[in-house]
Amino acid sequence: MSSGDPVGRRAVETVTVTCSLDSRAHEVPDAELAAAALRSDGHYQALCGHMVAAAPMVEPDGQPCLLCTAIRERTETTRRGARLRLLG
Repeated sequence: MSSGDPVGRRAVETVTVTCSLDSRAHEVPDAELAAAALRSDGHYQALCGHMVAAAPMVEPDGQPCLLCTAIRERTETTRRGARLRLLG
């Protein structure tokens, strides 16, 4: 709770991963990347629910997934609003 987030509200940290199947750059929670490392199957669930088959990291990012982007922006806006209410 030292980050100033209300109890139970944590920011979702994500990593952009391009899917080799749809060529979209999806936002994958870092907790999902850690869990997937234990599975060793190379698939990650993005914020939008898409199962990402990671493209080689040497390739440039694909076009952003619009649903992942919207979810991430909404989460960040909600966090900013809550922080401002706490400070105000």
